[in-house]
Amino acid sequence: MSETTGPGPRRCAVIVNPSKIKNDFKDTVLTALSANSFGDPLWLETTEEDPGREMVARAVKEQVDLVLGAGGDGTIRVIAAGLVGSDIEFGIIPSGTGNLLARNLAIPLDQDSALELALSDKVRRIDMIKLTVDDREPDHFAVMAGVGVDAVVMQATNPKLKQVIGSAAYLVAAGEALGRLPLDAMITIDDRKPFRRRASLCVVGNVGKLQADITLMPDAKADDGRLDLLIASPRRFRDWLRLISKVLLRRPHQDDQLDRLSGQKVRIAIRGKDVYQMDGDTEGECSTMLAEVVPGAILVKAPDDPEVKEHIPS
Repeated sequence: MSETTGPGPRRCAVIVNPSKIKNDFKDTVLTALSANSFGDPLWLETTEEDPGREMVARAVKEQVDLVLGAGGDGTIRVIAAGLVGSDIEFGIIPSGTGNLLARNLAIPLDQDSALELALSDKVRRIDMIKLTVDDREPDHFAVMAGVGVDAVVMQATNPKLKQVIGSAAYLVAAGEALGRLPLDAMITIDDRKPFRRRASLCVVGNVGKLQADITLMPDAKADDGRLDLLIASPRRFRDWLRLISKVLLRRPHQDDQLDRLSGQKVRIAIRGKDVYQMDGDTEGECSTMLAEVVPGAILVKAPDDPEVKEHIPS
């Protein structure tokens, strides 16, 4: 762990989802902060009403040196969104089921190793994606956002089942989602000519890896100043099977029912409304999604090499 370099104690805000942490978590963190020359931290717990927005806003207002965030993907996303442009370093303590940002950045998934990394001098600047949905205020995500089957799966997944069987709970919900009618979508990337798809799935990614080491977007990198887009337009159930196998086996050849594209901005407009998700949490319904990359938006405590895998369980 790093030693202090400033004249006085550094300041840290610890934002935690209390339902996701172990009983000894607070004592462990306080001991580690003290050993690394931090003063008494701001200890801020999320609630059902507020997943972290007011907490991270307070941390930014008080100009802390470090924010430690402990929770699932939703908590981590909200904290990351609140830190955009602040240059406050963000240490992630993965405490959920998916932990997708941690997996993509090779952040350890066990508490002690993640805390050690968070208090080290290893820091990486990564992009975020600004998302404007219909006429609502813009928000930001760090991993993926989408409309179609993936959002329906997230919405339909039973949270209690998710606690019991983990990521397999998503598969239970997928059966219902795969039977839905496709979306009539018009997609525009940067200033290119718009194109139409009868799509079952539209996903915008800042990074490309899911759980179980599944790579949905092989070319996506957290610091490349670009976003990636995957569109799946299967016509029959057997088309789904082919596309899924292509993704799982990372087959590179082209398919007229699978688009993999990239750019700096993408607009997705669908006929009617459908549910959408950001970093695994459904956020409501929408007709349009405008996603724009924000290069180098936040500082995250992470290894330099995004492909480092020694901390990620297989």
